[in-house]
Amino acid sequence: MTHLNLRISRLPCLFHLLTGFYCPGCGGTRAIKLLLKGDLAGSFQYHPLVLYGLLIFGIECILFLAAFKRQGKTDKGSRFWLAGKQYCSGLEKRYRFWTLAATFIVLLNWLIKNIWLMAGIDLLPPLA
Repeated sequence: MTHLNLRISRLPCLFHLLTGFYCPGCGGTRAIKLLLKGDLAGSFQYHPLVLYGLLIFGIECILFLAAFKRQGKTDKGSRFWLAGKQYCSGLEKRYRFWTLAATFIVLLNWLIKNIWLMAGIDLLPPLA
């Protein structure tokens, strides 16, 4: 039996190959790889959105559990009956904020990486 060993982190970015610049997602896979190894600084260097996503996931889990604990009983008439009303109030505004912040992080990261690249400094060296 043969196994297909696909190394996603070794696949080249088509945008980078064609233009010489990094795309907004460049470094994301390597950031996850470093995060799984426990290298937070390295993960942040390759793509800060990975740590941001982990942080937001943790915050939302805490808010959900706190609202569920306060609720005591589930309100089956509610649209999000499992989450509780306290968690759902302000949910759209909170998600809109998280999304806008993520968009800002991606754009800023993209600009910084490419400005440094034009100066001759590569912030995304291949992982060993």
